[in-house]
Amino acid sequence: MTFVDRKHRRSPRVTPLFPKDDGRDFVGASFSGAVFNLSTTIVGAGIMALPATLKQLGTIPGLIVIVLAGILTEKSLEMILRFTAASKTTSYAGLAGDTFSGVGRNLLQLCIVINNLGMLVVYMIIIGDVLSETWSDGVHHFGVMEEWFGEHWWSTRFSIQLLITLLVFTPLISLKHV
Repeated sequence: MTFVDRKHRRSPRVTPLFPKDDGRDFVGASFSGAVFNLSTTIVGAGIMALPATLKQLGTIPGLIVIVLAGILTEKSLEMILRFTAASKTTSYAGLAGDTFSGVGRNLLQLCIVINNLGMLVVYMIIIGDVLSETWSDGVHHFGVMEEWFGEHWWSTRFSIQLLITLLVFTPLISLKHV
């Protein structure tokens, strides 16, 4: 199949991997912004995953699994970038469409949605555990809000998560570029 044929298969609504600077709304990510984004992702995932990995597997097997995960991540990114350049596509969806047809592109987008929803659930659990009270083995653990302001209707887990959703997450998901 020629490049021209592949071009007509692609959806015109794909988001580019490397956006063209056309001087309008998006001017590209800065190096410091990319480093900050990657650092917050690593720290956020590491806080949840690394201690649990080491606890479940032990020190030596846990470290081996962490190193293997890093190697697999690096090789995956290398393959994605190599095949993106080879297929002359500008988006993840375009790359999946070229590799696995339209079904692969749609499956990729579904996986991204499921991953993002899962991460949202994890963050909501963390927010609930830190800011509101929790009970573990009959022991009451004060949350930050309850410790600072005492017991009120707005320091309960449900109220805090509702307020965070309405006042933080909803405005953030309304933005075109975060």
